[in-house]
Amino acid sequence: MFSRIRKTMNERQEGFTLIELLVVMIIIGILAAIAIPVFLNQRKSGYDAGAKSDAKNAATAEETYFTNSAATPPTYLVAANLTDMQGLPGWKPSGHTTDGRVELGTGTAAGTFTVFTKSESDKWFCYNSGASDKGVHNASSDGATCP
Repeated sequence: MFSRIRKTMNERQEGFTLIELLVVMIIIGILAAIAIPVFLNQRKSGYDAGAKSDAKNAATAEETYFTNSAATPPTYLVAANLTDMQGLPGWKPSGHTTDGRVELGTGTAAGTFTVFTKSESDKWFCYNSGASDKGVHNASSDGATCP
């Protein structure tokens, strides 16, 4: 009886057929085609969140500088680009903020400032200290205006 079982086991071929392997590869390809674009969009969302956070933190640094300013009347710092913005006391941009600036308000908006930041996904964000809504908003696509 044992010899019959052993003989059956030795004659039995094990493994997968070519069709089974191809079906598994197709299923893995379909799952990858779905997952990769979702992952890339999540990555862009992360870059955007970092740029929004940088805009808010730069605005806080501006307010801190204004409060501690020795000038009479107190003044805000102007920053023409991201390198100038790094001069804001206590502020450092994240690694995925690629551009930015701080503009001072003029005319009826005098005494206010606007912070612009650009994420690695090429979206601009802004914080306007003179706006009634003190949040960070999407700026125009060229980073020129803040709603």
